[in-house]
Amino acid sequence: MIFVVTGEGENGPVSTTCETAVSALQSARRLADEGIRDVLIDAGGQEFAVADFKRLFVEPGPTVS
Repeated sequence: MIFVVTGEGENGPVSTTCETAVSALQSARRLADEGIRDVLIDAGGQEFAVADFKRLFVEPGPTVS
């Protein structure tokens, strides 16, 4: 799956693509640290805030059988 990280910079929209959930999370955090606003991660056509993405894709809890 390809993940697209987007946000709003001083000069307009910015985006980057990543091949793994971990790299998408790292890219999103880097963009936010650089002052990019409204950072979202697109996964399979759905956009997620960074915290939600981390919870759902990077650190999912145990599955219920």
